[in-house]
Amino acid sequence: RPPPPQPGAMHRVARLSAHVVGGARADERPAPAPTSSAPASPIVAALKGKIAALAKERSALKAELLKQGDTKVQDVTVEMCINGARSIKAMVTETSDLDASKGIAYRGRSLFECNKVLPKAPGGECALPEAAFWLLLTGEVPSDEEVRQLTQELHSRSAVPQNVLATLASLPAETHPMTQLSVCMLALQKDSKFTAGYQQGMKKNEYWEAALEDALDLVAKIPVVAAHIYRRTFKDGKVPAYDSKLDWAGNYAQMLGVNDSQAFKEVTRLYLMLHADHEGGNVSAHTSHLVGSALSDPYYAWAAGLCGLAGALHGFGHPG
Repeated sequence: RPPPPQPGAMHRVARLSAHVVGGARADERPAPAPTSSAPASPIVAALKGKIAALAKERSALKAELLKQGDTKVQDVTVEMCINGARSIKAMVTETSDLDASKGIAYRGRSLFECNKVLPKAPGGECALPEAAFWLLLTGEVPSDEEVRQLTQELHSRSAVPQNVLATLASLPAETHPMTQLSVCMLALQKDSKFTAGYQQGMKKNEYWEAALEDALDLVAKIPVVAAHIYRRTFKDGKVPAYDSKLDWAGNYAQMLGVNDSQAFKEVTRLYLMLHADHEGGNVSAHTSHLVGSALSDPYYAWAAGLCGLAGALHGFGHPG
């Protein structure tokens, strides 16, 4: 006969089912630290509304495509399997597409077009990365005002807990920058809103909102962490002051302390805009998606993607 269920087995089943049927009883799940009940800022509410509208549209398209679910996409050979799924068409990624001859396109727009139409810093010629972020999430080119509010939202989320900086300081300065960054991403994980919500019985259709909250927090905090890593690894360890009057990339360039020129801020904006997305099949993006598919929160998924990005065949993460 099969062994009797282990204590807690039904508890785990109840917790899993709660996310589908709308929440288990309070006595059937643990009581983690509560998530913030503060209402979303106007710009985050607007962003979520646009994402929800796009998701509804894409869900309808998905339903139509599934009616043709038996249609063959391609033939798969033994060589494809042995060589690591090379050239196998097995994923759908809508945010960006990498064409061998045309390069990367964000939501169907070439990078040249993105740099032309996306909002820029006052007096600048390079598109802002936070504008590209909005385009990737919503499929829409944001207005100058939307980008301004999004930038301020990121500034408001940028504080890095002292324990994370203490963890970073405990690492040898000669530790590879990508290792330092991955460690810090995991150190930030304790504040994951997705994990807190999941443990409280968050419904499945709410997952994306909690994941977006974590993603916004990560995007806000990474420049601060990265600047600390750069300064302790390559310079004197002193980080220039955070300047919330600047845009997201301009402030990052300021904190790096390479120089105080507008030209360096512009090239930083351009570099980060051009690298905002890289379709879904490369090692780092695919790893992040794969880890996230296990309902690991964005902190875990992002840290895993960074570890892939640090590989020799993936550029060592361009640490310099």
